Amino acid sequence: MRQRLAFIPAVGALLALCLLHLLLGAAKVTPGDIWAAVTAFDSTNYTHVIIIGQRLTRLVVAIYAGAALAVAGLLLQKIMQNILVSPSTLGINAGATSFVICAVFFWRLSGPGLFLPALLGGIVAMGLTFLTSRLLEGQGDRKLNLILAGSMVSILFSSLTTFIVSLDSDAFGNLMAWLVGDIGNFDYLALQQLGIIGVIAIGVALLMSRAVDILVLGDEQAAVVGVDVRLVYGATLATAIVLAVSAVTVVGPIGFIGLVVPHAVKILFGETGRVTLWMCLIGGPIALISADILARTLLAPRLLNVGTVMGLSGGLVFLGLVVFGMRRGAR
Repeated sequence: MRQRLAFIPAVGALLALCLLHLLLGAAKVTPGDIWAAVTAFDSTNYTHVIIIGQRLTRLVVAIYAGAALAVAGLLLQKIMQNILVSPSTLGINAGATSFVICAVFFWRLSGPGLFLPALLGGIVAMGLTFLTSRLLEGQGDRKLNLILAGSMVSILFSSLTTFIVSLDSDAFGNLMAWLVGDIGNFDYLALQQLGIIGVIAIGVALLMSRAVDILVLGDEQAAVVGVDVRLVYGATLATAIVLAVSAVTVVGPIGFIGLVVPHAVKILFGETGRVTLWMCLIGGPIALISADILARTLLAPRLLNVGTVMGLSGGLVFLGLVVFGMRRGAR
């Protein structure tokens, strides 16, 4: 009951941040302007164009990308029983980014058409991480080996991305901000098509929530109660990769959301239950919207990359969560 009551302040915080996101910026906007733009949009009104054409589209993208990355991170952490795994630490983001860059450079693909190359890159990177992790077996902690393998794969694909970009940096002029991780006004166009895939994946995650929770208890116990361990593990991994790749295709490789948000949610609401999943659906957007607000206001009217802000703030927050978790466990 207490967990369900937590939805009220969480949703309230999300709504407040959404309003703040629409209000803040180089141009002054009032709540009345927002209401007028939403209820009676006038394409000749400059304020309305800013609200609907710029800020609202960024807000929608931030909500989707934050939710997708947070849920992807939660699913990965649950099935691998490792608080350090996420789309970024396993190399999924880096692999998707490299394949997107290759698709742009060699085949001139763009927009939603980049999803399939990104998905292939995420799958290849995940496969290489598992393979490298197996090669490291017997040389230390298994969970840390997985993170080490993911880091190695990430470095490999990041180096490949840098090499491809260096061949003709002018060809990637429009993607330089995307490579760091950023939210642009035109990202909404790609989201209109990729968002459908993401919503379906989130629906699948909700349907599999109970089976995944049983899987957390251990493979043997899950099999005893009738759970097909391989099927649930494979379907959950596929869902997480699809969610992460769909977000990367739209906003680029924004890190830490898939790592920090699930970790914080599990500390506050426990490891299992749909409440944890729902709170990630709320917490992810809260984190990314907050980062976007900071990116737009810290050095206004100059815009910072959301990925940079998220990296700096996410690293500090995660460090705090780790310290808090250690002290909590010591009590």
